Amino acid sequence: MIGAQPRIAIVEDDDALRLFLAGIIENSSEFALAFVCGTRAEACEGLREGGVDLCLVDLGLPDGSGVDVIRAAKAGGQTRALVLSVLGDRVTVMQALAAGADGYLLKSGRPDIILKEIRETLSGMAPVSPQVAAYLVDLVRPSPSSQSSGQPELSEREVAVLELFSRGMSYRETAELLAISVNTVSDHVRKIYSKLSVHSRNEAVFEAQSLGLIGARAGVRPEPKPE
Repeated sequence: MIGAQPRIAIVEDDDALRLFLAGIIENSSEFALAFVCGTRAEACEGLREGGVDLCLVDLGLPDGSGVDVIRAAKAGGQTRALVLSVLGDRVTVMQALAAGADGYLLKSGRPDIILKEIRETLSGMAPVSPQVAAYLVDLVRPSPSSQSSGQPELSEREVAVLELFSRGMSYRETAELLAISVNTVSDHVRKIYSKLSVHSRNEAVFEAQSLGLIGARAGVRPEPKPE
């Protein structure tokens, strides 16, 4: 630890929540504020200056992803990163953990809980919200569809749908490229969700890439609704 009190940085773009979190730290006898900011650029600059023991990171920042802030925090090897976000989908969680997050919590309004979670992270524990813990359990627990063969079996057309989704294609664009109807694409998607035990398009692409069923690609669009 640096100095008598662990120094906490807060990266949060919501003005009211940023002030709330800063107040929790300032009113605590345990911790001191390192810096408070609301953008990715400010956070990375503050982390480069050093002297931060733990960084509270929101992932949805106006100028980029909080995942980049996590990487910056971990680059020096001394700063712990604790995600505090409303974003709890599987893909976002896995990206944050892969970047080096030491814990992942969905936002809570209770100061005592926030201080407890900071304390646990600094002590080497990895606090996670129940929803996040469920994703981690899924990583080591085979899904019913994969227990017999080792991995889910997707049809050739289902793989093609996922490949197009991984390139950012919408339901309608996928239907046009495969010369099928949007309703047929939706039918394939329902079967894919069942086989991969997922609940969204981005989760399906992430899971398929993790299993090597499709190639890893960048640029998946935000979750669309079927047209």
